[in-house]
Amino acid sequence: MAPRGFTLIELLVALALAGILLGLAVPAFRELVAARRTAADMNQIAGAIAAARAEAILRRRTVTFCPGAAGRCGPADTWHAGQLVFVDVDADGRLDDEDTLTHALPPLRPGARVRWRAFRARSYLQFQPRGWTRWQNGSFQYCPPDGDPRGARMAIVNAQGRVRMARDGDGDGVVENASGRPLACP
Repeated sequence: MAPRGFTLIELLVALALAGILLGLAVPAFRELVAARRTAADMNQIAGAIAAARAEAILRRRTVTFCPGAAGRCGPADTWHAGQLVFVDVDADGRLDDEDTLTHALPPLRPGARVRWRAFRARSYLQFQPRGWTRWQNGSFQYCPPDGDPRGARMAIVNAQGRVRMARDGDGDGVVENASGRPLACP
């Protein structure tokens, strides 16, 4: 018996099925990748907050967490461009020559935005030697590059310096802030 290959119809059916499956899988894969990137960005922020708190306790000094890169703290609207953690000898919120830089974190993914809102309205977050903030409870709101509120996340920092992630309490796909209002991205 001679070996037999695929007929043209069998080949076209197989290609059509593969195309349909691929058409269904690609959007789901894109959503998965976007969710993982958001999680990575939020883990970077939460990890930096935890590192700053731990440094303050370990070194028994004030430690500052600020937006910045290249060894300088930046304006309040530049958290996405990188973050710095440093021992702040004079507790002024600026990285000076006498301060010690402990962590310099890379920028978040392009187009992402982070906003820090806190009591006392400072552009940075400081921890005292016992691990508490310097009266700065507040939150970091993350907005993804596409601005979709379903991808927004929030890390809430209490006065004791502990971080918790805001959750979607009503099941509508949008995370709520500490007051119970859904997050919105500008």
